[in-house]
Amino acid sequence: MIDDLDKKIINILGRHGRINNKNIASQLSVSEGTIRNRIRKLTDSGVLTVSGLINPDTVDDKQLVFLGIKISSSKDLEKKAAEVSELYKVQSACITSGRYDIIIEVWVDLRHGLIDFLSKQLTRIDGIESTESFVVLKNYNKLVVDK
Repeated sequence: MIDDLDKKIINILGRHGRINNKNIASQLSVSEGTIRNRIRKLTDSGVLTVSGLINPDTVDDKQLVFLGIKISSSKDLEKKAAEVSELYKVQSACITSGRYDIIIEVWVDLRHGLIDFLSKQLTRIDGIESTESFVVLKNYNKLVVDK
């Protein structure tokens, strides 16, 4: 469970990922040790991950694609979402309401990356009824991990 101090730390790191613990402590009027311990607790528990992210619009040889996926049996929904999330190039997988059961973000090579993902990666998952691709043409405030 995260408290208000944890939320403030996460917010600061979200805006300024390279800020040091001393500066965070100063902004929040707590000790540097408190910040260090809180960040360690948040990362160890899986609440927070600190990583370098890329603006996909600045990379010429890759593209960001969202895929809507329909699963043939809803009883397998969580299992299938977990399986899809582990595929190479998948940034995230979300179980959703509405037209699709799962929506994933995929960071693929510009040339043949999407077709390779669809034909070589996604076909490993049984029980996928259909997919629909949405290629990102321009993004605002979206960052990705270069896997």
